Amino acid sequence: MDTGLLNKPVKNALVSMAAPAAFGMLMTFIFQLVDTFFIGQLGTKELAAISFSYPIYIFIVSFFMGTAAGVSSVVGKALGEGDSSKAQSLTTLSILVFMFLSVLLAVAGIFTIQPTFSLLGATAETIAMISSYMLPLYIGMFALVGTLIGNAALMSKGIMIQTTVIMAIGGIINVIFDYFLIFGIGLFPALGLQGAAIATLISWVSIFGLMLLVLIKEGLFSLSSLRSFSQAKVYFKEIMSIASPAIAAQILNPVAIAVITRMVSQYGDNAIAAYGIVTRIESLILTGILALSVIVTPFVAQNYGAKSYKRLDQVIAYSGRMTVYWGLFFFAIMVLFSQSIISVFTDSQEIIEYGKMYFNLVGLSFPAFGLALITTSFFNGVQQASLSLRLTLVKSIIFILPLTVVGAWMGLTFIWIGIAIANVLAAVYAKKLLNEWLESNHSELIMASPLFDYFNDIKSLWSKRRISQK
Repeated sequence: MDTGLLNKPVKNALVSMAAPAAFGMLMTFIFQLVDTFFIGQLGTKELAAISFSYPIYIFIVSFFMGTAAGVSSVVGKALGEGDSSKAQSLTTLSILVFMFLSVLLAVAGIFTIQPTFSLLGATAETIAMISSYMLPLYIGMFALVGTLIGNAALMSKGIMIQTTVIMAIGGIINVIFDYFLIFGIGLFPALGLQGAAIATLISWVSIFGLMLLVLIKEGLFSLSSLRSFSQAKVYFKEIMSIASPAIAAQILNPVAIAVITRMVSQYGDNAIAAYGIVTRIESLILTGILALSVIVTPFVAQNYGAKSYKRLDQVIAYSGRMTVYWGLFFFAIMVLFSQSIISVFTDSQEIIEYGKMYFNLVGLSFPAFGLALITTSFFNGVQQASLSLRLTLVKSIIFILPLTVVGAWMGLTFIWIGIAIANVLAAVYAKKLLNEWLESNHSELIMASPLFDYFNDIKSLWSKRRISQK
């Protein structure tokens, strides 16, 4: 077990975990943007096709990200309690069960492509493109799921560098085969949109193979650890006690994205292409927040298992401030440079204008988006996945869906405004839930002033600046 998660100063421990996680995510998102760039060379219709496919892809990934959150929580807690044998059994069982489930979902997905994307508003011509793109992704879904679960278990042990390197290798493989298979280089045929999906499939399988080797080396995967059916049944119930609400919470996000996609599609291919581009750019620029939210769950779970409750208060305070700073910084960046960034992916002035307006409006809510996300991860870590689910339910069903549906009646700009308002309201509700949990657990943090912490950060930064100028 990596005792650094239990003994290092909280700030140092979080940074040491978040930095490689952010780098790995950054590489993944950059490679996805390169993928989008290559597809953009094929035309606007191809961009629209992958934009339609994005909610379904995210729906499936989110389902298993929910399981990964559950695995991260229970494995981290077991490690915090010093039970490495149980951690190995939990990891092995999770990988096997959820990979099998992914195969079943993939088969169902293949046979429902036409009705699913018709419901999202895709035309017959676009559905043909979507089908060629989604089929390879469905086939390789098992490898992606194995990777997600394995990565969650490794993070629970504080292992970050190896997984980051593996993700980077997978991304490089993806980009290389993207170029060869989309455009037809050398002996490779020009497969267009389907070539991009096949490149992704090859990347997923490669990543999973490497991830499995690390899991075995670190003692987190062994078939012999599943000693009996009765033990496996008990462990599976423990996993699902956290994973079930986490899955439900994760699934709500792509449901909301699907509804937004349906609303945006009313304004034509350029609008849907713009939405596809900005969501990918958004994922890239919010890497720091996303990485922090991912590592908060295993960090909190280990310390919760070890009963280091004061460190939980420190996690909340530090991660919350870092989220706000990151969100504000990249909002400013996008206000200044969004046109230049979006124009890398398209020459269409209409798409660029749609994207600029998105970042001018939604970007202002980046800090609020991050605060709600961090709170969700914290609740998963303290085995309170039901609170995570409640927060996500309110955000998706009560805030995002009504605001964007109403906004769609008024124009595309009002859809963006609806998303921004929903993010802010979700952060307010997250604060309410968190305060209730802190109070019920007699936390000293409930009496602290966040404004005082922000003031101290600014004061410290100013002092360092003055010293450097001397």
